[in-house]
Amino acid sequence: MFRTPIPNAERSMLENCSSEQLLGIFASCLNKESRKIPNDQLPEAWGTLFSHLFLSADEMVDEMQRGENRMSEDIIHLLRSFIKMDCESGGYFALNIIKKGGKTDRAALIMIADLESIAALEYDGTTAIHQLTEACDKRMRPALIGRAGKRLLSRVFDSRGLPVLFTLFSLNDLCMQDLAAVSKVFSKDELRVVMNKNRTGKNALKVFIEILPRLKNHPPGERNKFLVTNAVKSTNTEGSIRSQVNFHGHHDGASGAQVQPSPGKKVEPDPCGFTSDSERYEFLMPGSRDEIGTMIKKTLNTK
Repeated sequence: MFRTPIPNAERSMLENCSSEQLLGIFASCLNKESRKIPNDQLPEAWGTLFSHLFLSADEMVDEMQRGENRMSEDIIHLLRSFIKMDCESGGYFALNIIKKGGKTDRAALIMIADLESIAALEYDGTTAIHQLTEACDKRMRPALIGRAGKRLLSRVFDSRGLPVLFTLFSLNDLCMQDLAAVSKVFSKDELRVVMNKNRTGKNALKVFIEILPRLKNHPPGERNKFLVTNAVKSTNTEGSIRSQVNFHGHHDGASGAQVQPSPGKKVEPDPCGFTSDSERYEFLMPGSRDEIGTMIKKTLNTK
């Protein structure tokens, strides 16, 4: 049976600090001469601070989106200044929260940080805003999409030339709430001009329209999931993999690649609605059984 590790002295000290003392730690970081805590303990102080203030990440995001901040504007400015300073000096703290932080830690980063500072932080061939989009819990992503806005989602590229919006579209657990949030930020015409940095391939509107029917017919996948979920049940490995995984010549929604069916296999109509653009967009017309899909259609058509 696993046991909870005994906390070390530094962690115990942080857990026993009041919210005011924890805020003092971040204030001291802005004055290097009075720094009270090493860099490697700052992420722990961040998580402890917001665990003291909020019962859950959802509660924090809901309250802050309604403008019911438990923290004063001065405190938010202090924490935002700390994050900006960290990003300008290499982003040790921000990257640690993105890669190793819990749900509440990342939610606090999304709601408090100036995301322009996060987007300017480059690491390992990508940017911190791309990494935050990939790591963010799906219930927090609508808040991230809304706070990031048009420019960060469409004009910040990784080393492959992909904007943050395409990173979002490629997530295995993408859901209808994400598309609804995107439709609040972008109009149909604005999505049409969002593309890869070299202006090749599909635009964001085309990808959006291709993804929507798939999400309406099938639930979102898990964040980490193997492509082949069942053992291959035939010695004809190639044919079995094609039939079990790449059925009906299914499209890859983000890249546009089409998987060819096995030789001699009859291709049935794609149940996910991958037809022409005009037919795909009809999925957003009134009469849809999905309220979120209808809301997406209404938002796109009125902008």
